[in-house]
Amino acid sequence: MKLISFEARPYRLLMAVLKGVLVALSIFLIVIVFGNVVGRYVFNYSLAWAEEASRFIFIWVIFIGSVLANEKYEHMNLDILIQWLDGDRGRIVQAVAQLVILVVLALVIRGGWIATVESLNWTSPAMEISYGLVYSIVPFTCVIMFYQTLSRILLIGRELAKRRA
Repeated sequence: MKLISFEARPYRLLMAVLKGVLVALSIFLIVIVFGNVVGRYVFNYSLAWAEEASRFIFIWVIFIGSVLANEKYEHMNLDILIQWLDGDRGRIVQAVAQLVILVVLALVIRGGWIATVESLNWTSPAMEISYGLVYSIVPFTCVIMFYQTLSRILLIGRELAKRRA
C-alpha cells in the first residue's frame, strides 16, 4: 500500500485548508467571546447563542490544531529516550510509540463515529444545529492523524530497512 507523502499536493492542500479554517475559527471565537463579554458588562445584554457557539468552535479548534501539531511532530514525545538510545534502537522505540498512537486513534475514530451518528438528530438548544455536525470533527481529524502516524511508521520502517541492507 503506497501512502501519499507529506509533500504531495493533495495533502499540502488539505493542510493549507485546515490552517485557514483554524485561523478563521480562532478569529470568530475571539470576536464572539469578546463581543459577549462587552455586551454582558457594558450593555447588560448577552447573546443567547454565544456560549454554545464558542464551545463548539473551541472543540473544532482543538481537533484541527491537533492535526497540524501532529503533522509537525509537535505532540508529546519520547525525545529523551530516543536521543539516549543509539540510532536503530531509538527508531524502534519511536515506531512502537507510533503504533500505540495508531491504536488509540483507531479507538477514538470508532468512538467519534458512533457519537456522530447517534447524535445527528439531537440539536443544540440555542443554535439548533445538530450535535452530530459538531462531533463529526473527531473522526475526520483522527483519520487524518491516523494517516500521518501510519506514514511516519512506514518512513521509520524504510529507514531501518535501508540501514540493514
